[in-house]
Amino acid sequence: METPPRNRKESLSGFSYFTGGLLSILVQAVVLRESLFGCHQAELASGIVLAGWIIGSGLGAAVGGRSSRHRLYWMAGIVILPILGFVQVAASRTGILPLALTVFPVGFTAGVVFLQPFAFDRPGRIYALEALGAAAGGGIFVILSPHLLAGEMLAVSVLFSVIGLLSCRSTIPGLILAVVLLASQLFSIPEGFSRRLGAIAFCNYENVQVHPSPYGEVVTASRAGQHVVFRSGLLEATWPALESAEETVTVPLVAALPEAVLYIGSSPEEAGMISNWPTVDLCVTVIPDRTLKDVINYPGEIRTGDGRRYLTDDVFSYDLIIVSAGQPLTLLSNRFYTTQFMKLLAERLTPEGIAAIHLPGGINRLHPLEAELARSVVMASETCFEWSRVIPISGLMLIAGNGPELSFSGGVLADRMDSLGVTGVFVNSGTLPYDLSEFRMAAFDDQIASSTAKVNRDLRPEGFRIAHELWNFRMEDGETIDLTVPAVVLFMLIMVTAALLTGKPLTSLGVAAAGFAGLSVEVISLVAIQAATGCSWVLVGAVTGIFMTGGALGAYWTDRGLLKDVGKIIALSGIAAVFCAAALHLYSIGLLSGIFLTVCLFLGTFVCGVSSGGAFTSAAFVLGSNGTRKIGILDFAEHGGSAAASLLMPLVLFPLLGAATVLVIAAGWVAIWTVVFKYL
Repeated sequence: METPPRNRKESLSGFSYFTGGLLSILVQAVVLRESLFGCHQAELASGIVLAGWIIGSGLGAAVGGRSSRHRLYWMAGIVILPILGFVQVAASRTGILPLALTVFPVGFTAGVVFLQPFAFDRPGRIYALEALGAAAGGGIFVILSPHLLAGEMLAVSVLFSVIGLLSCRSTIPGLILAVVLLASQLFSIPEGFSRRLGAIAFCNYENVQVHPSPYGEVVTASRAGQHVVFRSGLLEATWPALESAEETVTVPLVAALPEAVLYIGSSPEEAGMISNWPTVDLCVTVIPDRTLKDVINYPGEIRTGDGRRYLTDDVFSYDLIIVSAGQPLTLLSNRFYTTQFMKLLAERLTPEGIAAIHLPGGINRLHPLEAELARSVVMASETCFEWSRVIPISGLMLIAGNGPELSFSGGVLADRMDSLGVTGVFVNSGTLPYDLSEFRMAAFDDQIASSTAKVNRDLRPEGFRIAHELWNFRMEDGETIDLTVPAVVLFMLIMVTAALLTGKPLTSLGVAAAGFAGLSVEVISLVAIQAATGCSWVLVGAVTGIFMTGGALGAYWTDRGLLKDVGKIIALSGIAAVFCAAALHLYSIGLLSGIFLTVCLFLGTFVCGVSSGGAFTSAAFVLGSNGTRKIGILDFAEHGGSAAASLLMPLVLFPLLGAATVLVIAAGWVAIWTVVFKYL
């Protein structure tokens, strides 16, 4: 496409393209991570946020493509983007609006910013520079987000707005914005924004303090002498909580009489009781987040990081491993209840050692979903342990081992407590005969055994699904109408309609197919790597950055004529999806480690980026004579398919079919369009 001559002051520079892409992805990454606060960190709900962002971005590109003042719209967009980021984070924290609705305006503005440079230069060069900027934005998020609060991260994005204004020779507005940013920093406004949000979200508590963390902000607070720690909105630890602490650790300790204990959890009281147990010589506590160590005084030998990774790297064998990780409401917590984790537990126990895993459960009887969850985890343990037993203490406690099966008779354990000279306030030799009576345990056993469940796995997270059904029941959200499938249908109709409006429907639908597969690989990579490795949500910046790096390369190659056949460019995304599906399957059957799976998914994401960037650039060349209007509609068509994938893949197909099958379906969709390009 020939670029019409323009006055230098009326155009944008290549660095402006780069800055616009960087700013958009940096704000997007902050919005994605902080939006999870509004849905108790359910990572699959990121599909809702992504869909809102993507469809907003596509519409923004379509509307922005109709403008005639491209430079002005670009400048306004890069100033407004961080402001809308602040608004979105505040809305998601307070829960005053649905997540998809809060993120839509931010995505719309990003789409306007994306489209404007196409009026000034070759599509390939523009896309490549914007994609490189996006990759840099993802990298900056990965580096800074563990150390900065959400408000401070958005302040960094304002800094890039200043740089963007200066890059397009808009000196006075840039300097004014720089002065505003400097003044806000002097008065600690960005930091105060996050702390104010924390105070609003936890208004029932006192002494609320907010701390940065790779997993999202950590909040410490107190109320009537009770101390609590929340991580990304979920309760992580509370103390004093003597009753629950005694119930969680006493029975496993009495049954195993261990010398070496590994505790995976966040409660300082539970860790302290284990350390002070008369038979224990060594107690190692693994807490999930270094920030927790800074705000809580834990006793004994402390390690920070993912408990599963610690088990993988550690060669020591323990007499008892206690896992108190909360309910599997996130993929990060669900991974402590799966077949893969049970295998690690079995490998790190002494021959007569036992594992004890805390599960949710009622006091006198179980809700059917609690029984189903327990059955799912028991089935996971049966793949690696010779025996397992669920006892009704601290809700429920799954205890499993490969040595001689232990007795959990309340009378036997009560006598053992007396012989040790140990007594508790809420769990003692007087309470155990009743709590663990044969009649009571048999009633719970029957209910669990009669429930229907599937085995819980990393990439078929049955426990995660059940935990959210249980959450919705408790929150009385069970009657909420699920609009996911209707929204997917709507986005697919948008894709087809926009493709027809471009005048090149087959080409546009092919680009949309590449976007569908690319987004499928990207979102499944996010959730699968979370489930397999326990990486924090900063991963969103890494995955996005890798995809956009591939997009920059694909656009550059197409611009230089190295990628010419649109059908083959689109086929790349299908090949990448099949490759990732194979890697996911190999992981599921134990032939691939989490680290190698991550490398494979990163590689597949990169190739999908190459396909997406190359296909979009190739199609933009075809539509070039029609200017930015047609390119904006092309982007809307691609984003319609991507928005459909962002909902369909994680929220519908992944829980039902597993990660590998999801990507096979995405590859099949691409194969259809590859055949269409070849024969039509």
